[in-house]
Amino acid sequence: MQLLVKNKGILAIVAIFIIVMFAYNTFFRPEVVPTSSELSASGVGDDLLKMHSELQAVTLDRSLFSAPGYLRLTDFSNVIPPQPTGRPNPFDIIGRD
Repeated sequence: MQLLVKNKGILAIVAIFIIVMFAYNTFFRPEVVPTSSELSASGVGDDLLKMHSELQAVTLDRSLFSAPGYLRLTDFSNVIPPQPTGRPNPFDIIGRD
């Protein structure tokens, strides 16, 4: 406790410095303006076009579906019985079905 009382001036200066830096970064930071090269529309969708061309190059060996390992696969899914449906529009006024 003696240490805090003895160095309260230094602690106050550090606290004020932190508050001033926070206020500067929050209110006075210059706005980053994108350059014209970053705004060009030519780069939009390039990643999708690249992925599309990579997927077009994929080939599927159809002999896989006649392999014995594939034919031995068993479907363990459960059949979901039909459920009664609710209102056609659940957000409509009640009584206006």
